[in-house]
Amino acid sequence: MDSSPDPLLSPSKAAQAVSISRAWSHVDGFLAPLFYPKPIPTFERNEATLNALLALASHSEDLTEQHALLANVQAEALHELQESAKNDPDAHILDAIEENLTHEGHEALETLASLSAVFGGLSSDPDDMAVSIIELTRSEFDTEQQIQHVDALHKHLEAEQLGLLAQLEKLKVAEMQISPELLERTSEWTRGTKQLGVKLREYKERVVRLEKATGGKPDLGIPEVRLEEKAIMMEEQRIQALENRVKAFRGLAADKELALLEVERTRRELEELMRRRDSLFEALVEGGSGRA
Repeated sequence: MDSSPDPLLSPSKAAQAVSISRAWSHVDGFLAPLFYPKPIPTFERNEATLNALLALASHSEDLTEQHALLANVQAEALHELQESAKNDPDAHILDAIEENLTHEGHEALETLASLSAVFGGLSSDPDDMAVSIIELTRSEFDTEQQIQHVDALHKHLEAEQLGLLAQLEKLKVAEMQISPELLERTSEWTRGTKQLGVKLREYKERVVRLEKATGGKPDLGIPEVRLEEKAIMMEEQRIQALENRVKAFRGLAADKELALLEVERTRRELEELMRRRDSLFEALVEGGSGRA
């Protein structure tokens, strides 16, 4: 049985219901002009859909405001230019000259105006345009230098990527070339090491029991003690050698499928490093473009 409080009895639930209703009304108001004169199509009204449509409506409203601001700025700029032309005492002279220009004159005037716009100025003075040409040439040279630097960095990163891919392929080949005999030998070495450890503990316990039964250490001569010591040292060396051989294969899974999973994990780590490298490269490129 549903034990959730009734919206009519819970102020928080009622406020939430009112908020959701207002949000859907806002969404319907946004969608209605898009589908006019047809009605809004039927769709599932859930929380995910509501959030997505609210985000879309907010983005559309922001774009509408930006377009309106841009239109206002353009209108004001045009109005200022028109007012400036009206207040210019030489405007009628300039108009008359423009009307009586030949076809070649009109083309030359358009070219001069286009060059002034490209150089970012309103002056057609030859000296100002020469300075603008020099600045543009200098900017072009700086940009080419930055592009060459970025290309060199890109080639270096590509070489690093190829090296990492080659190392990954070597790891895959090494993992795939593990023979079943090697896995069996590793298992045997592990079992042998455990058995020798058990036997060593048994020998120590037997020595302790023998000492207790005889009231002290057994009466052995120096030659016997040396032989026992040599045998024990050889046994310890054998155990140590087996342990070292087992350690070399400690990180390797005995199952072939698990080994393949380890290779896949290594490949994902490489892909993560490559993504980080690309992000750093993009940040470097964006930083260079900003300085330009």
